[in-house]
This record gives sequence, structure tokens and C-alpha cells, in this order.
Amino acid sequence: MEIEYTQHSASPVKRVISVIPEVIPEDSEQLPELEFTASRLSRNESRAMMSRALSRNLTRASLKIPSFVGGRSSKTFFVDPPTKPQFDPDDDYDFDFESDEEESSPISYDSVEDVHRRAYKTFCKQLGVMPCSKVLRQFGKTSVNLADLNLSNKELKAALMTFINIFRDDDGDYSDEDSENDGEIYEINLSGNKLTTKEMEYVIDLLTVNKRVSNLVLSGCHLAGESLDKLADFLRKSNTIQKLDLSNNDLTDKDAEALCKIIQDNESIFELILAHNNLGEGGVAIGNALEKNDTLRSLDLSWNHIRVIGAVGLAKGVQKNCHLEKLILAWNGFGFEGSVALKRLLENNTSLLHLDLSCNRIHPPALFEIIKGLEKNKTLSLLNLSQNPITAPMTSIFLSRLLRAKHSGLQELDLAGIVVDKEFESVLEKIREKRFFTVRYDTSLPVNKGAAVKVDPKNVFNIDPIRILYFMKEHLRTIDLFLKFDKDSNNCLTRDEMQLAFEMEGYPISQEAMDSVMSYLDTNKDGSVDLLIPLLQEEIERLHTKFPGTYREFIDGERKLKRKLIQEREEQKLRQSAEEELRGGHEYSQAYRRPANPKLPPIRK
Repeated sequence: MEIEYTQHSASPVKRVISVIPEVIPEDSEQLPELEFTASRLSRNESRAMMSRALSRNLTRASLKIPSFVGGRSSKTFFVDPPTKPQFDPDDDYDFDFESDEEESSPISYDSVEDVHRRAYKTFCKQLGVMPCSKVLRQFGKTSVNLADLNLSNKELKAALMTFINIFRDDDGDYSDEDSENDGEIYEINLSGNKLTTKEMEYVIDLLTVNKRVSNLVLSGCHLAGESLDKLADFLRKSNTIQKLDLSNNDLTDKDAEALCKIIQDNESIFELILAHNNLGEGGVAIGNALEKNDTLRSLDLSWNHIRVIGAVGLAKGVQKNCHLEKLILAWNGFGFEGSVALKRLLENNTSLLHLDLSCNRIHPPALFEIIKGLEKNKTLSLLNLSQNPITAPMTSIFLSRLLRAKHSGLQELDLAGIVVDKEFESVLEKIREKRFFTVRYDTSLPVNKGAAVKVDPKNVFNIDPIRILYFMKEHLRTIDLFLKFDKDSNNCLTRDEMQLAFEMEGYPISQEAMDSVMSYLDTNKDGSVDLLIPLLQEEIERLHTKFPGTYREFIDGERKLKRKLIQEREEQKLRQSAEEELRGGHEYSQAYRRPANPKLPPIRK
């Protein structure tokens, strides 16, 4: 069967189907069933039409009896297209009238980030600067990090203006706090970029339109002066920032007034970082502001040259604060006066949990004052005293006082860089039997404690070999040192045992130097060093025979009593030292009460 498609100008369009005579014979008598015959003859065409109709939900379509052209004997007839069904709103229709064979091309839309990048490029073009690739990568992120880019004023303006426009409504007004804008920002880091007064205004505008920013990092932005005043005026009324970093901004005691506004009036900042500035005596003003603050939980004032008056004023303010939990005062100069104030702080404060006093010139008399406060404190759990000039005997005294302090809640002590004495570890074990307690400390000054290494005799220590013995017995008596390496317990050391003792203590020694040591110690020239003189050796053997295994108890008890007397004597010296500093019934030392402007003798003409 051949099918011809002919389109007439009149509507509706009719299809002309020509039937080959061989398909339908002339003498066919099944004319009443012509509809079914036509369906069988155009099987492929009918199936295609019905599938299209079903796909478009046109199931009401039906075929009409074809009308012949030119009479009954004609082999050509018209088939009218199916009538258009009535539209029923309750039916589920498919209104896709495009051909099934045609594939629609996908429509591409620009992402929100692309729109923001184009806006940033537009601002850069208007200001005559080149777009920064790192700034382009910040759009669409919740944390904007522009640290250490050293952007110029115009480059920083282009970036900030783009972020400001992102959070503005179409009419130019600021968006509401509860509005859900795309690309919310929770952290802004502008460290290392100089912020003048104009740039600070852009930062304030950005914080105004986006009230979800909780972390603001402005380290190393040269904020001293008017720009800091503008930020302080804004933060006094804003309650969105929770962490503020103003470290390394060259802030002096003149800028303490602006910082006090932030500390005293802001009600949302939990963590404030003011490290690496030069506040000095501004600690007094900061202490006064801390008395009225009830939201701050962590304060970092390390590397600020806070000493004497500033240290005392700051400690007095923290003493009256009931919410501060972490205070970092490392690398200042609290010394004795600051330690006396810290004693009163520890006696009265009930909220401080972490106190960092590393590198603060805390010598034994100053530590003695801090110990007095620790004995009455119940809340402090971590204390850092590393890198302070504390002597080895004072470390065991410190732990002994903590052992007797029943109410102390101290759980972690950092004494890094401080050498402890022999009694320290025994007292530490007693404390650990009662409660959880960890300490970080050094057992000796830094020396090579690794595996013994071979050295060239020509490059050995350029000192007298006998001095090596002095270095080795710094923390042990010579007899105790050598007894530790007497493997066969014959009370004498051979040449090999002597060399092993030097190597294990971190002093590799050449053969020439070893000859000098042996010639000095081996007086009877028998090739070994006798640790006990013959008479003493005979006495020990007699005691061992008469009192087997018991004479050692008397010797150990005598040593223990001697160490206890030494410890009490050291403690008495420290107490006298502290009393001398506080002589006259005053709270602080004579240096603290010295007038600020002493009278100078007249200049001779």
C-alpha cells in the first residue's frame, strides 16, 4: 500500500490515501466493512496515529467511514481527521503540543555566584582596578577570607561594596534580619589589610545589612585611632558579633578607652583577642571595664607589656568579674606586684578556669604569693607557669603546698622549661593518688639525650675532660651517678662502664679524653675506678653480715630527713624574701609605691 499525503488549502486538513488495485480487488463484496478494511490496509498508519492520540490523551478520537472520490469504483478516498474532543477540566491532559520526535534544548541559567562575580567585576571596572582571583572565589561561601591579600583602598572597596549589595533589597533599603538571602556570611577575615576610616565604614555597612556575622577577624589592620573609635561605636549597639580579634594592631594605652566601650557596653562578644599590642598601663582601664561586663568568657592579653600598675589594675578588675573563664596573660611582666594581685584574684574569683602566666618574670617569691591564692581557689583547673625563672627546689615546694590544699581544683599544671628537683616526682605521685593531676615539666636542662654517636677525636669537647664529670653530676651526686652504671655491683667501674656512663648521659667522649679521665680517677692504676675506699667497703660488709638487709633503712631514712630539712629551709627563705618585699605593712613592694615623677637634683650650670 502506498500512502500519499496531500494538503488542501481548506480547513480541516484531509489525508488522501491511494490504494493500489492489487491490494483491494475490484470484485470485493465487503463494502459494508469498508472501515475495517481501510484499517487493515493502513495498519502501520493507524497504529502511529493511535499512539500519538494516546500520548496526548486524545482517546476520544475515532475514524470515520472514508468518502470515496469518483464513485464506488474509485481507488482513491478521503479520510477526515478525528474531531476535536470537548475540553474537560477534570481530565488530566498533556498540553505539550510539540512533536515527540523533536528534542527541546535545555535552558541554562546563571548561578547566584556568577551574578555576584559579574557585579564585583563591574565595581572593579568602575574603580579602575583589576579583579582579584581570591576575592572571586569567596562568593557563595559562608566564610569570607581576605586575609593577607594587602588590598589597596579601591580593591577593598570593590569587594566590600559587592558584599553589601548582595544583602540589600531591590529598593536600596537594608534587608530585614529574618530575611533569607542567598549566600549568608557568618565569618569575615580581613587580617593584613589596612583599614582606614572609609574602609571601616564599609565594614560597618556590611555588618549592618548582614546580621548573621558572628566572627570578625581584624588582626594587623592598623586600627589605632579613629577607625577603632568607629568600630567601637558600632559594637556598643550591635549584638551579633560573638568573637572579635583585634590582635597585632599596635594599640596603645590611648586606645584603651575605645576598647573599654566594647567590653563595657557590648552584650554579645564571648571571646576577645587583644594579643600583640602595646596596652601597658591601659590594663587599669580594661580592668575597670571588666568589672561591669557579664558576657565575656575568654580574654587574650598576651604580648602587651602589661606590668606593675597595669598588671595590678587588670587583676583587680578580673577579681570582681564573675563570668570570665579563660584569661591569657602570657609574655607580659607581672613580676612580684602582679603576682600579689593575682593572689587576691584567685582567693575571690569563682569563675576562672584557665589562667596562662607563661613568661611573666615570676620568680620564687612571686610564685609563693600565687601559691597562697591557689590554696583557697576551688575553680581553677589549668595553670600555665612555663618559661618563668622558678628554681628546681621551688617546684617540689609548690607541689607540696598543693598536696596539702584540700579545696584546690587544679587538674593541669604546665612547667615547661623549668627544671624540677628529685623530690618533685615523689610528691607528684602522692597527688595523683588522691585526684586526677597532670604536669608538664623538664627533668634537666636541654642536652643530647639520644643514642650515643661516634665523634671525631679532633672535634671532641674543647674543655678539660674533668669538667665533664661536673656537668654529669649536676642533678646527681657522683657516687649515685656511677652506681647507676655499675652493672656487676662490684663497687668499681671499668673503662668500658665509664665510657658507657658518659655516652648515656649525653656526653660522647673520645679515647684521648677518656684516658685523661681514667688517669685522674684511677689513682692505684689498676684499670678501674673504685667507688668505695677499702675501709668503708669493709665496714659495709660488716654491717651487711651483722644486720642483713636492714642497715640500708637507716641510711635511706637519714637521706629523707636531710631532704626534708633542706626543703623547709628553702621554704623559710622564700617566706622571708616575700616578707621583705612587703615590709612596712603595705600590700605591694617598695618599687610599686615609687612615685611616677621623682624629684631630680637641680642641674648645675
